[in-house]
Amino acid sequence: MNLLVKKLKVLALVVLMPLLFISCEDPTKIGLNINPSKGTVLTKYKEFVLSSSQVQFNPRSTTKSSSIQAGSYYDSDFGMISSKTYTWLGVQTTTPILNVNAAYDSISISIQFSSIYGSEAINNEVVSFDVYQLGEEIVPSTEYTRVDELTLGQPLGTLDIFLQANDTLRSDSVFTFSLDDAFGQSLFDKLKANDGTYDNDTVFNSLFKGIAIIPNSSNNKIIQFSSTSFAVKLYYHEVNASGDDVSRTYRFDLGNTGFYHLDSELGGTPLSGIMPNNTDFTPSTNFRYLQSGTMIGLKLDYSNLFNFLDSVQSDPANSIIVQQAFLTVGDIAENMPGQDYPFNLVGYFTDGNNTWPAQTEQSYDSSNVFVTLQTDLAPFDNITLPMSAGDYYSTQEIGLDQTNLNTYKASMSTFIQNMFNGSFNTNETPLESRGEIILFPPSSLSEPQSTPSHVLTHHFKVHKDSIKLTLYYSISDL
Repeated sequence: MNLLVKKLKVLALVVLMPLLFISCEDPTKIGLNINPSKGTVLTKYKEFVLSSSQVQFNPRSTTKSSSIQAGSYYDSDFGMISSKTYTWLGVQTTTPILNVNAAYDSISISIQFSSIYGSEAINNEVVSFDVYQLGEEIVPSTEYTRVDELTLGQPLGTLDIFLQANDTLRSDSVFTFSLDDAFGQSLFDKLKANDGTYDNDTVFNSLFKGIAIIPNSSNNKIIQFSSTSFAVKLYYHEVNASGDDVSRTYRFDLGNTGFYHLDSELGGTPLSGIMPNNTDFTPSTNFRYLQSGTMIGLKLDYSNLFNFLDSVQSDPANSIIVQQAFLTVGDIAENMPGQDYPFNLVGYFTDGNNTWPAQTEQSYDSSNVFVTLQTDLAPFDNITLPMSAGDYYSTQEIGLDQTNLNTYKASMSTFIQNMFNGSFNTNETPLESRGEIILFPPSSLSEPQSTPSHVLTHHFKVHKDSIKLTLYYSISDL
């Protein structure tokens, strides 16, 4: 184990803020076969209850999201949550040449059920979605976020999906629905005219603009659909060179541009009044909340750890050895049926403005080491890039503790050992020294629109007193 030894100054051990941490002694948890109460080395651990607040991040990009999702549901803690998908239709790489006798038959949309989020499905339950042609274009150069919406054009059809109890991930759940024939006829006429409309996605969607999948008012869950199985199929027939009447199909897949809208109306909930501008917010209850998609994160203050260590570094005859440190979030209050927790969490050190991701200078100069806990993005020295500060990897990743499925646990041992060993100084690592971390579901700096924290509505709540930092340490008793 990488142990940290730091000389202490003259002052007895001071127990700070007794309501915020508990002092116990258990050498078996540390692995030292020594007497915990007398001898040359005392073994201890302390549990700090961390003060916490909420932060709702500025809306993040959902442009080119890999998610197709729509629906709405109500949660007493997170309000009315709704999702809408806006997407181009994708044309084929080559355009078929239709015979002059070709005639339109019908048009349909096929979508494959992937997963649900909201209330638990019951047998023969029907959830409904409306499909619209867009009334305005999706502009490829625009960075759309989860709060953006577009004007709807003509309605194209309704999707009534029958669910069964305990539906989760179903590879065989492909649903096909008829769409408006006037829309289908217009697509067919352009295909038959071979006038260049079908040359590529951009040309095609500048005319037809794309489609929207919108939750019906009777909806009580958000459903995700498989993007690989999505298809709009145009059916027609023509007489071939042999004089046979042949049925044909032209398939539209997803186009290369799209985004989705995800929102929650928080009025009347403990989070009512939170602002999506990275401002600290304290809920009206003793619980703390986290939600993917709407970008609500947990902000934790671990400065009590610094206060404690400062209080014991007083006797020059003593040394403190930091053995282990763990951050835990739990026990998580039970969610409504059908709602899963994020599969893991990521920690980001925060600046005073709760900026995410943090902007900082990165260098490979050995005298300016900043990358120990941070994503290594810089291909060369001394440049400023978006950094996910304090991203925990390997043994320090914040993951769901599989021995307790309603608790998240992260090792912070190496970080705290290095911090107090002087590996980080306040000039090179200003964020870490503040003693504040923002926790959020996994996010990608390069493709945030396709990560769970920007797509799903997973959420949970925990009691504020169940967010803790536990420190295992040894101290000399000379």
